[in-house]
Amino acid sequence: MSSNVVKTYSLLFAFLACLCLFSGCSNKGKTKLEGEVTRGGEPVALGTITFTPKAEGFRAIQTITDGKFEIPEKFGVQPGEYNVAIEGYEEVPEDDPDQVAKKAFPDYYTTVTVEPGKPIVVDVPVNE
Repeated sequence: MSSNVVKTYSLLFAFLACLCLFSGCSNKGKTKLEGEVTRGGEPVALGTITFTPKAEGFRAIQTITDGKFEIPEKFGVQPGEYNVAIEGYEEVPEDDPDQVAKKAFPDYYTTVTVEPGKPIVVDVPVNE
């Protein structure tokens, strides 16, 4: 390849990289997610919360500890409607850290609206 062709491709690549950086390949539009997850009003000791967009977008997942979770803006999602999955586990005894955590309740599914600055609160119902 001639040096002119290499320069042209290099300039094209640099242009596309800048376009991506400034138009949407960055965190633009994402919001921090934080909130609490309870079951029957009591904090979920250990679990995960997953946000899957109803429309296009990115999915986010985070650990729940003592009923709380936080996903920084960098890893957050855009505002909108999301399907949410909650998994809850029993705490692993400190004297046996290699033990596999057991499910505390069946997986719970709901929907939420993510709004900037508004905490997410989910209460998993207790099945009787």
